[in-house]
Amino acid sequence: MNIPHSKPWIIDKDLEAVNVTISTGMIAQGSKVSEFEEQISLYTTLPYCVATSSGTAALVLALLALEIRFKDEVILPTYVCPQVLEAVILVGATPVLCDIGPNWVMTAETVTAKITKHTGAIIAVHVFGIPVDVAQLKNLQIPIIEDCCQSLGAELNHQKVGTFGDLAVFSFQATKCLTTAEGGVVGCKDSNLIAKILAIRQGEKLTTLHRFMSPMSDMQASLGLNQLLRYKDFLQRRREIAAYYFEELAALDILLPYEIRNKSIFFRFPVRSSRDFEMVQQELSQKGIQVRRGVDVLLHRMYKSDSNQFPSAERLFEETISIPIYPALNNGQMRSVIEACQQSF
Repeated sequence: MNIPHSKPWIIDKDLEAVNVTISTGMIAQGSKVSEFEEQISLYTTLPYCVATSSGTAALVLALLALEIRFKDEVILPTYVCPQVLEAVILVGATPVLCDIGPNWVMTAETVTAKITKHTGAIIAVHVFGIPVDVAQLKNLQIPIIEDCCQSLGAELNHQKVGTFGDLAVFSFQATKCLTTAEGGVVGCKDSNLIAKILAIRQGEKLTTLHRFMSPMSDMQASLGLNQLLRYKDFLQRRREIAAYYFEELAALDILLPYEIRNKSIFFRFPVRSSRDFEMVQQELSQKGIQVRRGVDVLLHRMYKSDSNQFPSAERLFEETISIPIYPALNNGQMRSVIEACQQSF
């Protein structure tokens, strides 16, 4: 038995949709990409959406649209994947790392502590499918890019994430909630911002970041369009698995994410344990269950920054274990995850 930590949910109809596009011979950027942009726009309620080659590319375009440049500071959480940091560095800006709150995401307090006169933007990362309280961040009156790469469809106060800030970015990498294998989208409500993004993507505005300007292909868009048709089912299945985990793991010596139960779309199901992560990972791997840390590395450790500035991130990094949760997980596999956890915790 081998139950991977993450896995896309690809069905025959997905393959058929891609094959139909391939059979037309129109496999680069074309009508399917335009249709995908339109459908993502409808789903997110963002008037303007532009498809990109990746979530990182979408973030680079968002930063360029805000005219973030050398000497500008961009605030982002330390508890996030390195690609977010990479995008900030690529546009020549200075990344400023902030701590997170008890629920894995940045807060208005942790962000405010890092604001200076050079702050040009805030990247609000909705980690694991958990919404950041962007409404509070807006009070800071600093441009906000919402990183929704793990949170397509999540809501805050009945409003979809991505619609609070100035711009939003999404990722459709292989194991994201919705996949196009690789790909991303940058979206917004401002026609002036989207005009800048299109000018950069289409080569009308010079940039040295050419490798990030490649568009999505029609093959990728075909897969995404077909996945979007059943995306509601994807999210429902994640919630069903999460509910099962909450019930079956409640008696174990771990902390379950009760505070995010009604907020998250459960891209990840993070539990907290005082046990050594490597030991738990090895034990579960021997039982065929693959688990991971919440993030592979804390960004401030890459800079050898003072860990005392990031107490919450440090604690959650050491305690968090991400267990398998995805729509392709069947009931028997769910039971195996529970039984393995019961033996290890």
